[in-house]
Amino acid sequence: MSDVINGIASNLNALMNEYDAVSHNIANSNTPGFKKQLSSFSIESQNVTDENFNPLACSIDWETKIDFSQGPLKRTDRPLDVAMEGKGFLMLESPEGRLYTRDGSLQINILGQLTDLNGYLVSGKNGPITIPRSISDSDIQIDGSGIIRAGQTELGQLQIVEFENIDQLEAAGNNCFRGPEDIVFKPAENTHARQGYCENSNVQAVGELTRLLTISRLFEANSNFLKKQSENSNTILGVANG
Repeated sequence: MSDVINGIASNLNALMNEYDAVSHNIANSNTPGFKKQLSSFSIESQNVTDENFNPLACSIDWETKIDFSQGPLKRTDRPLDVAMEGKGFLMLESPEGRLYTRDGSLQINILGQLTDLNGYLVSGKNGPITIPRSISDSDIQIDGSGIIRAGQTELGQLQIVEFENIDQLEAAGNNCFRGPEDIVFKPAENTHARQGYCENSNVQAVGELTRLLTISRLFEANSNFLKKQSENSNTILGVANG
């Protein structure tokens, strides 16, 4: 009996983790640059609505990873919005260390430094990028390689990088990612910066809602099976004690 309970408990734990991941995806379906979480969520092909469904006859394994596929681009015409077409990431400097993001919604802080919306400094190829106070947002041009200009004056170049092993990146909050200290990156030569655009989330809400429905059915099936096992055990104990 303990093996039965442990097996179902393992399934329920995997389903709870999956539910959290899917809920997080749905909540961020409109967050620019957000990358959805995927999981290796595998079960045998069974009809979970079938009264004879047996959770112990299937294996629910849960392991999460980030889907870094590009989301659709949306035109904003905002001069400080920059979308990355390709596999590149903007490099940021934060109090917690170096971070990376696909959210190119930028701003200028009170010191004239270019930052993301969290206030993290945007890394330039030659250090932080500073915009003189005399230059307005509408005067700023950002070309495909990330070079920032105001008229004929070059102000800096965005540090856009890609990774040898992107799976080393992990979510760091605030729509940013963090890698280990020894993570290998290089200039993103095949990434094109598009000024006046933002990258939408790569979450497909309909697909996530379908996943959520499947999880709910599996959770209910496991719970019902556990309840039946408990009722059967109580019946057997009642007969034995009678």
